[in-house]
This record gives sequence, structure tokens and C-alpha cells, in this order.
Amino acid sequence: MIWRKLEQRIAVAKDRPAVIHGGGELTFAELSDRVAAAAAALPEPTGPRPWRAVIRQRNPLDLLLQVLACWRQGFSAAVLRDSMTDAQVADIAAWLEPAARLEGPPPPSLAIAASPAPGSLGPRDEALVICTSGTTGTPKLVALPAESVCLNAATIAGALGITAADRIAVNTPLGYMYGLMGGCMASLWSGASCRLFAPGAPLPELQAAIRREGVTVVQGPPSLFRIFLGYWNGEPFPGVRTVTTGGEPLGSDLAAGLARAFPNARRLFLYGMTEAGPRISHLSFDAGGGEDACVGVPYEHFEWRLDPISGQEAGRLVLRGPSMFLGYIRHGGGYEGLDAEGFFHSNDLMSLDPDGRLHFRGRIDRIFRSGGRLVNPEAVERVLVSQPGVEDAVCRAEPHPLLGLVPVAEVVMQPQATFDGAALREGCRSRIESHALPRRIVEAEPWSLAESGKRRRPAGPAG
Repeated sequence: MIWRKLEQRIAVAKDRPAVIHGGGELTFAELSDRVAAAAAALPEPTGPRPWRAVIRQRNPLDLLLQVLACWRQGFSAAVLRDSMTDAQVADIAAWLEPAARLEGPPPPSLAIAASPAPGSLGPRDEALVICTSGTTGTPKLVALPAESVCLNAATIAGALGITAADRIAVNTPLGYMYGLMGGCMASLWSGASCRLFAPGAPLPELQAAIRREGVTVVQGPPSLFRIFLGYWNGEPFPGVRTVTTGGEPLGSDLAAGLARAFPNARRLFLYGMTEAGPRISHLSFDAGGGEDACVGVPYEHFEWRLDPISGQEAGRLVLRGPSMFLGYIRHGGGYEGLDAEGFFHSNDLMSLDPDGRLHFRGRIDRIFRSGGRLVNPEAVERVLVSQPGVEDAVCRAEPHPLLGLVPVAEVVMQPQATFDGAALREGCRSRIESHALPRRIVEAEPWSLAESGKRRRPAGPAG
């Protein structure tokens, strides 16, 4: 389903640049040939669906080619973040039992006569597996059907008004939905050009590309744009016509800075979640997007409601629709996470204004974003408590001028154990992604953790 839709775009746009990366570019026709070559490296599928291929790549072009190759052959692409530890990757691979693991670069070329015949994905066949909130420890694996990929690509492209004349900057990792769906798939769906940047590329490189290469669409979380403006020389980017951001509080200072940097751009505040594949709504800054955490109204293909929460003025957002996920992948197979009627009960709290627009009011759980990436405090705490000498731990968010929030931690040491914050941090490094690694670890008394609101509290004061 997905590849058949893309082939229609390729047929129309075959001689136009599809992907620009590393000083070179691929036309849509050349992209199709490279995808066919990558497809030839996939095994012949056997057994019942889903046929999963685990993909872990730092090079965004290689990752994109392998994802597209999976969809061409009817595989489900399980995309892992390149920042994951080897232990995390091994755990997920054992969990999914994939038909293939793709960690090396795909073949550079292949004679068309030797390319395998394309497979197929039905609308409700699993097409994409991507990690969500469990950014440390055991992650949740979100399984999305083929129609979710197609509907989100079309919805994002339509919402942004992307045309073949656009060049979209993709400088967020493709292991996250913002880069993969909001950037690459929306671009290819529209016959536009996708300008890929390596993960962690210096933001002056992005700024130079905007000026020299005719980039017209720029996207990223607020934390990225705060750093972007920190490097900015004050000269506007008049050629950019659309800027999108979301996932974190916007703030009036950042909104004003984006207006100065991109004076001719439509500036949109986005709302979504991985389980929705990912986009749910958007609202322009001019219409109040981002103000008081306003995210607009969900797109028409969603059924939604707000369920009341005891003691809260806001309600839990509940969603159903064709773009929603199949569920979280269970150990041993199958999915979970939807109720009997197919609704997903999110952890997002929302309120409605008189115009019927949603305002984000926080989360029922404790997860927060640091630099646009989710941090699960409970998972960080599990790793801390596994360290020698640690009796208990609490992780919480602390404000940061660029990243919005960063994780910090307090630990209670076992009797006779010596506290060494630097050693604890180093001991956690191999099991926690860098953005979730506590910036600071301090020693605390047992009763102070009980006052923090932590779910699992110490039994009582020591001594």
C-alpha cells in the first residue's frame, strides 16, 4: 500500500531531486533504484505477518532507504534510535524476533532486472514499529498500520501545503516521528525535496543550507529553535515559508524570535503522539497556537473525547481513528493498549476553551521532554537503584535555558555505602540514553524522597 502510493509520486517527479544528503542528491527515479537495491538484501519472507526488519542506522539516508525497502517488500520496519545502547537493541531484537536486522549500509546499486518483485502491505497490516516513552529501560514498541503511514503523510503534507517546489530540512533524527513522518514521508508524498542532515549536525550548517540551498520548510522542537536562535547572526531567512514546532512549551520569547528569523513564514504549533502516527492537530501562532499551550482541534479523521479525572479540571484525551496504532507490541506477540471499542486512553490532560480548541495541561504520568526527547523518570530510577550501594532514587525535571527541562536525580545510599555522584552517573551511562542521563546526582535522606511525590516511597527515616 505505502510503496504503491509512493510509486505514483515517483512516476510524476522522477527527474526531480527527492533526497539531498552529504553533498549529493538522488532524483525520485534514482531513489527508487536505490530502494530496489536495498530490497534485494532482505530475506524472502516466510510464515505469517508481520515480517519485521529491525533497522538501526546513524546515517539518515541509509535508514530511509531501508525503511522504504521494507515497505516495498511488505515488511514492517522496526526503526530504532541510533542513540540506543547495544543492550537496549539486543533486548528489542529478542523481543521482536525479526526476520532481518539491518545495521550496515544498503547496497549502492543494483541492475533493475535483478530487483525482487515488490510485495504488498494491506491497510491494516503492521508497517512501522517505533519506540515511544520508555526511552530507558524497557521501551514501549508502537506498531502502526500501513494506512496510518499513508494518512499521516498526506495529512502533514496537506496541513503544511507542501508542493513539488518545496525543499524540506530534516535535521531531527529519523528514529523519531518528527523526522521520519513529519519530514521525510510528508516530503516524498508531495514530490518535494528532502534535505537530510546527519544527527547532531551543527546548527550553523542548517542555517547555511537554508540560505544557499533554497530550504522552504524548517521543523523542530522548541529546544532546537532556542539553540538555533543562539547561533543566529540576526539576518532573517526570507525564503522560508513554513516553520513548525511543538512537543514542548513555546514561550513568548521564542515565538517572537521565530517571527524575527522567519518573517515571511507561516509558523505552526503542532500536537501529536507516536501512537497517532504521529500528528493530531496544528494551529498557527497567529491564531493562538502555543499560547497557554493551545494545540487547536484534532483532525477530522479522529474520534475523540475528554474523560474526567478526579481532582483535575482537565480531562484525559481519548482517541480512535484510522491513523491510530494497532497497539503496543506484547512479549510473545500480539498487541495491547486499546480498549474493547478501539479507543486509546492517552496520558495527556487537556482542557477545552470556548472555541472548542484543546489546551495541553500536562500528563497523568511523570514523563517529560528534554530537548524534544522523552525522559521516563521511573526508568531512570530503576537503573539508579540497580547500581551498587543505592537503596532508593528519584528522578525529576529541572528547568534548563536551552533544553526546556533536564533530568536530575537524588539517591539514598545503603548503610555503610559511600556516595560518589560521578561514579554513579558513569555506571548508568551504558544503560541510559544520553538525553535521559541525569545531569546531576546528589545524595538525599530517605524522608526527603517521601516528600517528593515519588510513586514508590521509602519505608521511613533511617536511624
